[in-house]
Amino acid sequence: MWRRKEWTPFLFGLFGVFLGALIVYQTLNRTPRALNWPVVSIAKKVDPSVVIVLNKQNDQGQLQTKGIGSGVILNRQGDIVTNYHVVANAHALIVVLSNGQRYHAQIVGEDPPTDLAVIRIHANHLRPIEFASSRTIEPGELVVAIGNALGLSHTVTTGIISAKDRVMFRDGWEYHLIQTDAAINPGNSGGALVNAQGQLIGINASKIAQTGVEGIGLPIPYLGIVAA
Repeated sequence: MWRRKEWTPFLFGLFGVFLGALIVYQTLNRTPRALNWPVVSIAKKVDPSVVIVLNKQNDQGQLQTKGIGSGVILNRQGDIVTNYHVVANAHALIVVLSNGQRYHAQIVGEDPPTDLAVIRIHANHLRPIEFASSRTIEPGELVVAIGNALGLSHTVTTGIISAKDRVMFRDGWEYHLIQTDAAINPGNSGGALVNAQGQLIGINASKIAQTGVEGIGLPIPYLGIVAA
């Protein structure tokens, strides 16, 4: 006849085996699901269309990197949209593709009031991003931001559309922006904000951050890029 003291080690051992099997099962069971999370495929699709933009300025006779941002490839002709403040006052611009290749870039268009600029490189086999109208977005929709946050290349963050057509005023100009809770940090400027299909809906431009609250990202809608 089993006594309580004799049962105790047996039960603990059995519980340990069961718990170990459960952990292994859950790990094996969840891993494929994690890989099927839509953000994974979105990031793989969009990443080749996002570039690093280096702002080089003359410092005592030598070109030094004074700023780093992001850009998005618009077409196979080498046009790349970024933020104006990323390229402002540059004596030279270097674009780094996702495969590490570097190219000199020239500014072909700029619009300081909207903080947008278009630069151009001469390169082959570019991967332009797909586009979607920012008019179609709705609050609560999944979005993914890809850029070079804090100089860390091709950083992927995710969130939702918190609001659309958010009106902001700066330097006497009125801006109609997208509001998102996806993390946007210095270096993300000029990067892509895409929808669940990996289509461009905005350019990451600014972030309002206050002590004790989460930052609010305010990308420029893609319609703003067309208008610029």
